[in-house]
Amino acid sequence: MGGVMSGPVSRSAAQPTRLRKWLVAVIVVLGLIVSACGWFDRKYLAPRRHDKTVERLIGSLAQRRPPNVTRGQWASAVAWTWNLHGNSLLMFEVDGPTIAAFEQRLKDRLDGNVDMATIDWIWNEYAHLSPHGAKYQRFKARMHEEIETVGPDDDPWGMKVP
Repeated sequence: MGGVMSGPVSRSAAQPTRLRKWLVAVIVVLGLIVSACGWFDRKYLAPRRHDKTVERLIGSLAQRRPPNVTRGQWASAVAWTWNLHGNSLLMFEVDGPTIAAFEQRLKDRLDGNVDMATIDWIWNEYAHLSPHGAKYQRFKARMHEEIETVGPDDDPWGMKVP
């Protein structure tokens, strides 16, 4: 006889095997979902978070006008720089770690006093960060022309500079 059982397998003996297979399948599916979420966060959500922080930092410049710059000049400089950010498509053209590194450099730069050199520094950074940032440099001369000609209390962009 050799110890081989013959005959139908009982229903109670098949239950643990079926339950184990179902449990393994659920764990695999959950693992795939978690992995996909991690990839999605690194690819899309993290760059978006850094992009929005950079946008807020640039916008915060409106409230930090240097004493030797008129409201009109500062409003124009900040508005053009904010526009540079929006047209540079960082979130789509630059990976998250690169945007995060720029965000940190920008925070460090903004820790001190700000002036027109800060605006030029930001523009130069964008020229190296993304293809659209480099293309948008064609408006830098226009920004400087506007800064030279804008009235001291003009606010053509609605920046509400104090």
